[in-house]
Amino acid sequence: MSQTPGALRLSCIDESFYRATAAVVAAVLERCGHAVTVIDGSHTEAYEALGRGDADLCVAFWLPEGHAAAWAKLSGRAVELATLYEGARFFWAVPASLPDAIQQIGDLADPAHAALFPKVIRGLSMDATITTASITAVREYGLDKAGFRVEPGDFPAWKASLEEAERDRRGVILPLWQPYHLNALYRLRRLDDPRGVLGGINRVALAAAVGLPQRLPPQTIAALRHIGLTLEAVSEMDAAICVGGKTPEQAAANWLKSQDVNPT
Repeated sequence: MSQTPGALRLSCIDESFYRATAAVVAAVLERCGHAVTVIDGSHTEAYEALGRGDADLCVAFWLPEGHAAAWAKLSGRAVELATLYEGARFFWAVPASLPDAIQQIGDLADPAHAALFPKVIRGLSMDATITTASITAVREYGLDKAGFRVEPGDFPAWKASLEEAERDRRGVILPLWQPYHLNALYRLRRLDDPRGVLGGINRVALAAAVGLPQRLPPQTIAALRHIGLTLEAVSEMDAAICVGGKTPEQAAANWLKSQDVNPT
């Protein structure tokens, strides 16, 4: 029996670079003849939508480490359908203008270095891996003994901590990730993490509900597996959205046009 395109629901984490990636996936699916509805929400909401069956696909899981705990919770209910790009990672950054002696997370415990920073490290929500991993990093590197703590919060407070430090020319410890447009906007130094608390390099996986790959037309699966995104492309689309004022759909369309992507 031949397979025909059908309507698909795509859940997406509500951060700009995920939205850009989801817009590329949605555009490719639409070129393959599928009607696509994008549902966005927090990490937990996007992942649970896939697990409950409210979404057919999800953008995205960082594997093998970044979102390992969330992925394990969906065991038996989700499968990897395609790797969208490679190289995603979490890290801490400080302004590049700070002393060169600050090269790794553990260096922040030195009293002379600790004095250069506010002791509150702004995080995101508690369902974001960068927040929970940062809390662990404070403990593992003994930064709590120097007075540091991670305060969970939202994007405005997190971003304001960087903007205020830049304006006042003072130190800030920024839990960060790649891809993200801020990496190119500010002169930041990525700190080494010799204990691997924040994890290593990840592939970014498009996940599907169990059974969906068997129902999709082969040409759809082939198109999704040959999208060919890169870390740089996602960062550029993210900048187009956050700095250039483009919608995720516009940023995705421009990238697809530049690549002359043919989903078939």
